[in-house]
Amino acid sequence: MTENTAKLPHWDLTPIYPSVESKEFLSDLASIAEASSCLDGMISSGALYDIVMLLDRTDALISNTSSYCYALLSTDTSNPSYIGALDKVENASIRFRNAYSRFVAALPMMKDRFSDPRLKDYGYVLSEMLAEAEHLMSGKEEELANELLRVSAGQWSRLQEAVTSSIGEGGKTLIELRGLASDPDRTVRKDAYERELKILKEHEIALSYALNGVKGTVLILERKRRWADPIDRSLCSSRISHKALDALISTLEDAIPMFRRYLAVKARLLGLGKLDWYDIIAPVAKTHRRYDYEDARRIIVSSYSSFSPEMGEFAEYAFSHNWIDAEPRRGKVGGAYDTSFKKSKVSRVLSNFDYTYESVSTLAHELGHAYHDYVVRNLPPLLSEYPMTLAETASIFGETVVFTEVLKTLDDDEKLPVIEQFVSSACQTCLDILSRFYFERSCFKRRKDGELTAEEMCALMLEAQERTYGDAVAEKHRYMWAVKSHYYSEDFSFYNYPYAFGQLFALGLFRRSGGMMDFPSTYRSLLLRTGMESAKDVAAAAGCDIENPDFWHEGIAVIEEYAKELENWL
Repeated sequence: MTENTAKLPHWDLTPIYPSVESKEFLSDLASIAEASSCLDGMISSGALYDIVMLLDRTDALISNTSSYCYALLSTDTSNPSYIGALDKVENASIRFRNAYSRFVAALPMMKDRFSDPRLKDYGYVLSEMLAEAEHLMSGKEEELANELLRVSAGQWSRLQEAVTSSIGEGGKTLIELRGLASDPDRTVRKDAYERELKILKEHEIALSYALNGVKGTVLILERKRRWADPIDRSLCSSRISHKALDALISTLEDAIPMFRRYLAVKARLLGLGKLDWYDIIAPVAKTHRRYDYEDARRIIVSSYSSFSPEMGEFAEYAFSHNWIDAEPRRGKVGGAYDTSFKKSKVSRVLSNFDYTYESVSTLAHELGHAYHDYVVRNLPPLLSEYPMTLAETASIFGETVVFTEVLKTLDDDEKLPVIEQFVSSACQTCLDILSRFYFERSCFKRRKDGELTAEEMCALMLEAQERTYGDAVAEKHRYMWAVKSHYYSEDFSFYNYPYAFGQLFALGLFRRSGGMMDFPSTYRSLLLRTGMESAKDVAAAAGCDIENPDFWHEGIAVIEEYAKELENWL
């Protein structure tokens, strides 16, 4: 690989808005506020088509302004201008959300207008709104809830992000320390892990209060909205049934022995009797191959192009137009994400690139999300709102395309770290996600009886990890509840199983793609449907039954094939 030491890029947000003080940003903000009054006036007239068009326009504006502010804030979490701008967007959005709730409450009285031929593509979305109407509180209660969420659960979530992005020890941030989990030197990994635990211990009270605040708020609101359990609302948002979730979870549980065998093989590849937590994502190769950012660009563009010229052209455009913020730095959130701007019809990708193959894979993952956004960009905004389950399918599909193409270019000895990284990532997306699902379910159950202490949260986390990792991993991570921001989402509980859904759905699709001459167009068509149908119907159009465990086992079989291949290097 090349030895390009150029500075990692920061994204360019100026094509979206020049700044948070710009007339363009402030004008869109004012339009959101104006839309609230317009929507209230239109509800009484019953002009359903006009209301839907207004919802489309306003959804695009909220997407643009909120994504813009969050993108700024996620790279500079303590910047007062960005915090203030996001607060203004949230204020305007809440006003519109209140008006939207009043519209949804009135929607059952407008069912006779659903037959308007101009609304034929909106059938599924309108049926979702009708279902939502069944779970609304009174108008005044919904207004109060929306106002309070902005200053309660939303702030708890922001606190967790701000704390974990700014704390550190020994000159390194928590995010940088967590990044050392993939260092080839076990001494470095262990030291970083121990320092991470020390930092989290020091901040456990603040983080436990934040998590208590989020989960407590969710339980109260979902009880008032007549949801039997937080998982029910989550499944509704994911557009899947309990039957589909049960099929997925049972498949993951069936795969526990396979993943534990893989972890035992990894321990032997590392020359260890047993893994500790800080060994789980360690590289197994004796030489640590460096992938520079330009290597990542070349690999992803080439791999995407091999599957679909359109995907390749899209990836090249994203790289060449500064869509990616890759440099880790103080004040920047950890992890990676893709965010879309519906009015501008573009996306941006955040990553924390560390020159490993995993970083290349992560970029491929996030650009898979961005390609999904690109495919649906010209649809009306309400019809391009796809659930997280199908969002993760697109990202992991992109990741898998890169993985299979990279393997073709490597000598046998070079394949070990790449195959192992693929299985390691799958293990995280299946086995670790299962532990997170167990933890969150237990956390909600316990939170119903009162607040949990940090010590109790740690105990629940260790219990969940014991159920999944078992004795395949000796030292486990009791503070995973503190570092995973997904637990702190008020809007979407169980922000975990969609990753496993996406992993196995994407692998099942990819396995079937080899027998189809024109699979790229089938895949594109699948992505186009994701905002207009249930996940079951989208999957069925591609010949997949997500309520049947047999389908999920197809994805597990792909992982198992590569896990067994690792034994060749023992």
